[in-house]
Amino acid sequence: MNRIESIDLGPDAFFMSYRQTTGDRDWLAYHAHQGIELLYVHQGHGQAVTENGRHPIRPGTLLLFLPYQLHKVEVPSVPGAPYIRSLVKFDPRIVEPYLMPYPGLSRWFLKLKRGLLARSHSELDAASRLPGMLQDFYGLYGSLPDRDKEEERSLFLISLLRELRHHVFPPDSLDDSPEGEGRSLHIDRMMDWLELHYARPFDLQSLSSDLHLSPYYLSHLFKEHTGSSIRDYITARRIREACRLLVSTPSSIQSIAEQVGGFSASHFCQLFKKSKGMSPETFRRSAQQSFDSAP
Repeated sequence: MNRIESIDLGPDAFFMSYRQTTGDRDWLAYHAHQGIELLYVHQGHGQAVTENGRHPIRPGTLLLFLPYQLHKVEVPSVPGAPYIRSLVKFDPRIVEPYLMPYPGLSRWFLKLKRGLLARSHSELDAASRLPGMLQDFYGLYGSLPDRDKEEERSLFLISLLRELRHHVFPPDSLDDSPEGEGRSLHIDRMMDWLELHYARPFDLQSLSSDLHLSPYYLSHLFKEHTGSSIRDYITARRIREACRLLVSTPSSIQSIAEQVGGFSASHFCQLFKKSKGMSPETFRRSAQQSFDSAP
């Protein structure tokens, strides 16, 4: 089974389907792909599995998957009760320009993109506005002339992310005190530093010196705000970059190991397999087979 799905998001790096239906067979998808994916379940019962655990699927479930995050979605066939779902997939890079006028939403989206939300699944109740938003946009978007689609798409993505931020995956804390704002600023500075330096061997003392904060305080604050240790976050960031390089470049495993952390090939392969459940070679081969067979 191909595990890396080739999804043609088109020139707009955006894809949406509404109420896709599978009714005559069991549904099983075990894959990763290039874009952020939002999966909303209208009907069906099953489970989704990621490296973070198992999540039940039932009507009203919303699941968020990050680029190149392996996930398995399994929904058994039930006579008279087809599996019905809606999907939104997009390259996160197309969204960032739309969010520039909205600093709060932009910071939240950066946290989402970096995999730092407290959870990635939710059970929406009947009062949720999200299903109606999907229906309204899908009905409108297909009938628009091409010249109007970018504007409507940008408005939809802003509205969608705003709904997710406030009503589905809200921030863990809304501490507006001076102390809370100071801690948030420290987190932002740490994330920026890590983004610049994640591909180099990590040195907590260097981070501490550059930010003028103690190593203990940095470690404690990062864990408190993200639920992850700094080292675990860096490892996950390196693996995401490795996935991108494996799929989009012909670089050797040794070269990629050096690019994402200065590792030996053997150590990199151990880290990758522990994270993804397969070797880098298998990940790349699955991707290539999928691309070669794509229409």
